[in-house]
Amino acid sequence: MIRAAVIVSGDGPEIQNLLDGNYFHEVPGLEIAGVVATSSESGALLRAKSANVPAYCVDSAIFPNAATFTRALLTKLQDIDALLAVLVAVSPEPGESFYREYSGRCVCLRLERDGGSLYATAILADADGSEARRLGSVSVPLVPGETAAGARRRLAQNGAGELLTGALKRYMRECH
Repeated sequence: MIRAAVIVSGDGPEIQNLLDGNYFHEVPGLEIAGVVATSSESGALLRAKSANVPAYCVDSAIFPNAATFTRALLTKLQDIDALLAVLVAVSPEPGESFYREYSGRCVCLRLERDGGSLYATAILADADGSEARRLGSVSVPLVPGETAAGARRRLAQNGAGELLTGALKRYMRECH
């Protein structure tokens, strides 16, 4: 059984599918050891608690720079004995030392606006945080006047949650 920590910024609508799947053991060999939010106001903490998954906060706002924030994240993942890191739209981005520590063991769901669309791309991160392997992508067109949070929720409803779960299934099947 591989213990994973899910690190998320914002409300984390993309993790709901993964949390539901965790309950039903949809990703064979994977245990979600905890959800780590980068803000104490994150709705992801409530999502985790509702799914009976331990919830933690490493609030990026209290750290003076990226290096101390990255060290705090690494310490939290060590505390919960996570062998796999799952980053979901994490902002600020952890430093390179994070990716070196979890090289080949870090699945990222990254969000990006491009033109008139919002994209979610799942990757296996390399030691410098770059894309070692693409695990899939989905997108939704942006709606005029829509908030960033609204677009992110709509993206989660239109495939980003399934993309994350599918990326982890693929990781467990092909990389572990």
